[in-house]
Formats: sequence, structure tokens, C-alpha cells
Amino acid sequence: MRRDYSIAKNAILCCLVLQLIIYEGESIEVGDVSFSLVMKNEMYGLKRPLVYYRCKSSEKSLRWHKSHPKTEFTWDFDVPPFGNGVVTHQCQFMSSQGTANVEIKTLSMTSMLCGGHVCKYVIRPTGIYFVGFETYYPHNILLRFLELVRPVNKLVEPWKEWSPRQLNALRAERNRTMSNDNEDYHDDDKEKDD
Repeated sequence: MRRDYSIAKNAILCCLVLQLIIYEGESIEVGDVSFSLVMKNEMYGLKRPLVYYRCKSSEKSLRWHKSHPKTEFTWDFDVPPFGNGVVTHQCQFMSSQGTANVEIKTLSMTSMLCGGHVCKYVIRPTGIYFVGFETYYPHNILLRFLELVRPVNKLVEPWKEWSPRQLNALRAERNRTMSNDNEDYHDDDKEKDD
């Protein structure tokens, strides 16, 4: 009888300890996962290596950036934890090589592919590249159920040539800004003459 009493006492004690552990585990507050996106200009060997780009997500819209070779631009953002939320950035790029539109989707589990919490994209004369890691499965029969990671330099989006409509719009914009500059210049001359 005494032995049954000690078993019941131990069972109740274990249940109380488990409830305490479960309660403490649920009370831990989990925040968003911080990430950074890095854009680096590697447009070497070109006459006009400048690149203009901007990115926007549902939470933030970044202004247009003028990027010279060797320069990097970084911005931070948060991703919901546990892979149930995705932050999507729509990025537009313009250069002498053409235009490119890239959609960057980031999950909290993407950190493995970015080599941490910094995802790096490189702008090159052939297009926009992701520099990080990718998962793959070996073709070996014994290892085919393993998921492995290897470094990658992957072309995400090649440059698309400027369309005639885009070129006409750019020329019209340039002519409009140049005519405004000339009007300002002429107004300055009138003020000096008076």
C-alpha cells in the first residue's frame, strides 16, 4: 500500500513539473527575425557603370539609389518567425545594359541560404545575381535522402534591353528637365538685366 502511495505521489509531482515547464515555454515571447539585404554594384569594364535601383515591400518603400561600382547599399527588415510569414521585395533596376525586375522573397528559414541573416545580391554586366547558398540532394543512392548546402553565385534576372517606348519616355523626361533648366537660366539673366 505504501508503495502505491509513492508511485502516485511521484506521478503527481511529474505532472506538476511538466505543467510548469509548459507554462514557462508558452510565456516566452517570440519576436520577428531580423534580416538585411545587401546590393553591391560590380559593373566593371563598362563605359557607364552606374545603376539606379529601388525596392519596395508591403511595409517599406525605398527611394531610388544611384550606385557606383564597388558600392554597397544595405537595409534592414523583420520577418515573422517560424516560416509562416514571407516578406516580398519588388526591386527595379536600370542601367546602361537595360532594365531588370527582381522579386526577393524572404522567410525566417532563409537565413540558412543567406549564410546568416544578411542576404547579398550583386549587380553585374550580365544581370542580378544572388550570392549565398543553395540546398541540393546528392545523386548517390545511399545519400539521396540527405539535404546538403553548397555555395552559389546564381543569376536571378538577366538585363532586358531598353524598349523603344522606354527610350522615348527617358528622352522626353531628359528634354523636359533640360528645358526647365534653360528657363531657370533665362530667368536669372532677366533678373540681372533689370
